[in-house]
Amino acid sequence: MSTVDVLRQVWLFSGLDEQQLEAVSSFTFQKSFGPGELIVEEGRTGNGMYAIISGNVEAVKALGTEQERILNRLGTGEVFGEMALLGEWPRTASVRAVDEVECLGIDRWVFLTQLERHPQVGIRLLQVLAQKLRDSDARLVE
Repeated sequence: MSTVDVLRQVWLFSGLDEQQLEAVSSFTFQKSFGPGELIVEEGRTGNGMYAIISGNVEAVKALGTEQERILNRLGTGEVFGEMALLGEWPRTASVRAVDEVECLGIDRWVFLTQLERHPQVGIRLLQVLAQKLRDSDARLVE
């Protein structure tokens, strides 16, 4: 499966046309993670995001020295770490592989240089972030 085919399955990129998908595919990288491997670490400054090609991950929040809470489980086609595309902030949770995981990554600096040429990608990112905020608000009410 080509990178463009993979991107088509990721909600973040689903509204992009073929030319825009080709452009995005040119600034992604592919990375593999084994079961239990830490992909991003809570508290560390993020430098990019990942889209899951295959496998499953879980986002966890440290509650103390030995305790943690699973915040979310994500699978194929879902993204995480997208806030790191917009700024140098500490990660709010850790993400680790549950099983064998393949991801497409996008580095912040590459993303920002491409954003001017491909503004639709930025609009989709804002939509994803807005939806995540809505989901967080809904969970707080529960």
